[in-house]
Amino acid sequence: MNGERAGWQPIGICFSVYDILSARPPARKRSQREGDESVKILVLNGTYRPNGSTTELAAAFMEGARGRGADVDTIMLRDQKIGYCTNCLKCYGFAGPGIAPCCMKDDMDELIPRIAEADGVLFASPVHNGFVTGVMTVFWERLSWRAARPGGAFLNSMSIVSRLDNKVRAFASISSAGGMPERLRKFCDDGTPWLKSNAPLILHGQWIGDMYAGADLEHMPASDEDWRRLYFLRRLSERQRRMAFALGEKMAEAIRSGGLKPVTMDKMLPPALRWIMDRVYAVSPPYRLAE
Repeated sequence: MNGERAGWQPIGICFSVYDILSARPPARKRSQREGDESVKILVLNGTYRPNGSTTELAAAFMEGARGRGADVDTIMLRDQKIGYCTNCLKCYGFAGPGIAPCCMKDDMDELIPRIAEADGVLFASPVHNGFVTGVMTVFWERLSWRAARPGGAFLNSMSIVSRLDNKVRAFASISSAGGMPERLRKFCDDGTPWLKSNAPLILHGQWIGDMYAGADLEHMPASDEDWRRLYFLRRLSERQRRMAFALGEKMAEAIRSGGLKPVTMDKMLPPALRWIMDRVYAVSPPYRLAE
């Protein structure tokens, strides 16, 4: 139903293995940020409805983070001028330091430095066709190779290295559904795993959590007409607002702890699995020559 995902779906598939095999408690924190040191969090909101449930949840997240002393700014992607990627590969081919250049001149030139300055980033989006919104996808297509660069070989494939390695960031997401309840999340929320797979690697940081605001209803459907109007029966609950508030607190505390660890390709797999994959690919390489 979701169709073909542009840009980074193969990376997401690769990291689903990482997510499963590395499901263990995070490393103990090494240092504490100074109490008066500012924590900067950026909210990137991919909704098209500025007063809808996604924006309400993002506001609750912001309130929670501010309650822990963070400075929080929000950007509505729908209000930004973000053109479609033309796949010219100018950013991919850039070998210099820092953010890669782009052939297009629009608001992405301001948005990427805002991410580089942030200590944490929240990606907020409604669930559209089981994924994030189109504007969030377009944003990521324009962001990926400007914020990351191709590295050397890794398991007989190309490695990826973040260009934004000036600090280790915290990442999280909020997904707001239309008609799917939380118990059925796995059947419709492909956006969260995709963000979880890509954001920490490309933007140099650690995923600290996410929430899915499923369809809590005004009343249970009592007729076929109710089922046809299910989206209109959906109501944002106080429980969901509290979850978003707690996620904001969690991000601010994770940043201030000083214990965040960046995802890098050389550390994303356990040594034993890397040893196995290296030998398998040596016999059966993932690439083949064009005939």
